[in-house]
Amino acid sequence: MKILVTGTTGFIGSHVAVHLAKSGHEVVATSRHPESFPALTAFPGIETRRLDLQDREDWPSLLAGCQALVHVALGWGDEGPTMIRQDTEASIDLFEAARVAGVQKVVYTSSTAANGEMDPLNTPDRAPRPIDFYGATKAATEMFARAYSAHGMEVQVIRPGYIFGEPVLPGGRSQPDRRFRELCQAVLTGSPFHVVRHDGTQFLGVEDIARVYAKLVEHSSRFSIHYALSQAWRSWEWVAREAMDLAGRTTEIVVEDRGYGETPFLFDVSGIREDFGLSFDNAQSLRAHLEWELERTAAEI
Repeated sequence: MKILVTGTTGFIGSHVAVHLAKSGHEVVATSRHPESFPALTAFPGIETRRLDLQDREDWPSLLAGCQALVHVALGWGDEGPTMIRQDTEASIDLFEAARVAGVQKVVYTSSTAANGEMDPLNTPDRAPRPIDFYGATKAATEMFARAYSAHGMEVQVIRPGYIFGEPVLPGGRSQPDRRFRELCQAVLTGSPFHVVRHDGTQFLGVEDIARVYAKLVEHSSRFSIHYALSQAWRSWEWVAREAMDLAGRTTEIVVEDRGYGETPFLFDVSGIREDFGLSFDNAQSLRAHLEWELERTAAEI
């Protein structure tokens, strides 16, 4: 299958592009600055092209002959109107260009932020209640994605949570959140590390989410929403203690109490298990990532 992937110089997008190419697909890997990632350009099965969400002129030629579109790129805005123009409108225009080009399948990257206000268990079919502009643009674009599924395309929405991991190729990106790096620096230097009591998430490794994308590309459904997270919820305090154990060192963990309850809010990941046979426990991948972070941090201090 010929698949256009957006945002492929980013963390998740680069892993998705490489995983799809390894799976035998013909990948058109697009980003604003494809020249910034030479290793991706050289990867077998991948053609890198420039695609800017604010410049629609080249979209028809890029989408020509593609059977699928995997939209990972984000157009950011600090205010609501900017976010609508930069991301919501751009994504809808991209869906329309894909429809006109005859693309049969679309995978849209939303976020757990589209869910917004939390219930004890958050299911994909619950109405979104976003609480920030990022969540609002994701929820709004999901609605248009659903509408496009009534116009001849199969549209699958993926809602990632906290994704972690290493670069897919030399010169690629790791996750933008610096807490893993800061934790490993604290452990190696003996500095205190601050956490919030009962603060955590259903961490998911980036290689695992790439597997979910691959399944969604092949999924035969007019429209679906799937949460992409681990089944296991783990706290940042657990992660900190694992880092100390791996390093063979101890440091002070300063725990702040903000009133978070002991029972965590969860996202329902039964969909990826029932539809794709995928179920992830993040303990091993978290330890492997901490080892990687500890090694590279030790080399820098």
